[in-house]
Amino acid sequence: MTQTSRERTVFARNPLDMIMHQHAMQMQLCDMLERIADGLPDEVDRRLCAQAASSLTYDLPLHHHNEETGLFPLLRERALPEDQIENILGRLATEHVTDTDFASEIAESLEILGRGDRVGNPDMVGYMLRGFFERYRRHVHWENTLVMPVARMRLTPEDLEALTQQMERNRGDTL
Repeated sequence: MTQTSRERTVFARNPLDMIMHQHAMQMQLCDMLERIADGLPDEVDRRLCAQAASSLTYDLPLHHHNEETGLFPLLRERALPEDQIENILGRLATEHVTDTDFASEIAESLEILGRGDRVGNPDMVGYMLRGFFERYRRHVHWENTLVMPVARMRLTPEDLEALTQQMERNRGDTL
């Protein structure tokens, strides 16, 4: 099997379905972060911390990059004025920057916990975790209810192919 056909197998589904799957995984990440916060300071699952740190470090930035370089530009081209998507995309893009930065800070604490060490201020870490997962749940909800329906309505088969290719390039760049 050639690399192109192997990659196509990975992304055989509609790329919008892949993004929705990533959103579902992000909601599971938020649930993990909530469990970690609830367990601080003494009942911390080290494996859960390591898994969440990895997701925050690698999966979340890749997802944001897929939306920023693939989905959002296509939506800006295809959306109609009545879709009122431009302000929404601008707000979500701003949130991507702050969420990615915040996620890297949280990941540092989770890596410490994942090694079995204690963090200096567990109350602060719990506060950070709660702030992140509460905000991020809202962010994903916005994308699912405001952005994805417009994408499904407006993007053409050619747009979906371009999005698939962009997502494949982004994934290749991170490997």
